[in-house]
Amino acid sequence: MPRNPDIPKANHQYLRYHDDLSNDNEFIKVGSKQWFEWLMLENTRSFAFEGNQGYFTARKENKQRGSEYWYAYRWRNGKIAKAYLGTSDKLTRDKLDEVAVKLSKKKKPLPLAEGV
Repeated sequence: MPRNPDIPKANHQYLRYHDDLSNDNEFIKVGSKQWFEWLMLENTRSFAFEGNQGYFTARKENKQRGSEYWYAYRWRNGKIAKAYLGTSDKLTRDKLDEVAVKLSKKKKPLPLAEGV
C-alpha cells in the first residue's frame, strides 16, 4: 500500500482524492471522461491503485521531448518492481488490473538439480 497517506487512491470503480479548493474528498469514476482529464492535469503526478489481485503506486514521469508516461511501482521481496503503464489516455481499468497482477507475481525459486 502507499507510504503516503495523502496520495489519491483508486480501485476498480473510483478514484478518491482530496480537493484543496473545497477541502473535501472528491470521487471520479475510473475510466470516465473526468478520469482521463484528471490524469492529464499538470499537477496530477501520482496515485495508488488497489485491484482485486494486486496494488501499486503510479507515477507520471516526463521523458524526452516533453512526453509524459505513467509507470507503476511496488515493493516486492525487498526491491522495487517497476512496470510501464503508458500514456494517460491508456490508463483503463483493464490496464491497471493487468499491471497490478504482473507486479504481484512472485518469482518462484529455481528447482534444485537432482543429485545436488
